[in-house]
Amino acid sequence: MKSQTLQYYMHDGPAAFRFELAGELNNEAARDLAQAWRTASSMIGDRALVVDITFVTSAGRDGRSLLARWYAEGAQLIARSKVSRALAEAIVGAPLPEFASPIIAGAVRTWLPFHTSFGGPKLKMMFLVAAMLLPVRAHAANLKAETVAACRKNGLFISCIEK
Repeated sequence: MKSQTLQYYMHDGPAAFRFELAGELNNEAARDLAQAWRTASSMIGDRALVVDITFVTSAGRDGRSLLARWYAEGAQLIARSKVSRALAEAIVGAPLPEFASPIIAGAVRTWLPFHTSFGGPKLKMMFLVAAMLLPVRAHAANLKAETVAACRKNGLFISCIEK
């Protein structure tokens, strides 16, 4: 199977700064992600760091080390798939805590989930099909003879269709 390049999204919300990761967190991707965090961390203040690894398919040595370090420093790891939960629990060495209540879960939600980004192309296709099935009639204006004559006199090209 071909490896998936890591994609990450940074979401800057009022209660939390969130990374949403998708793909393979290999060593090179971990270094890139660590650099992104160093750049962003100067701006987040006392907001919580939330790292959603639900769509991470695998993690290399440096990726595991980065996630373990963030977790030890207080970051919250979110893993909503079986694969990502097993990965996260192997990294932290303990079961991940569940959200205690929907209020807490909602307090750190600063993002639009990665999987909803796949709805975009479907939505665009739906609008395209609707536009083709429901055509709109266009109306053209008829120019007065004086306007056509003035345009020809000034060298402007006008294409006329005689009826």
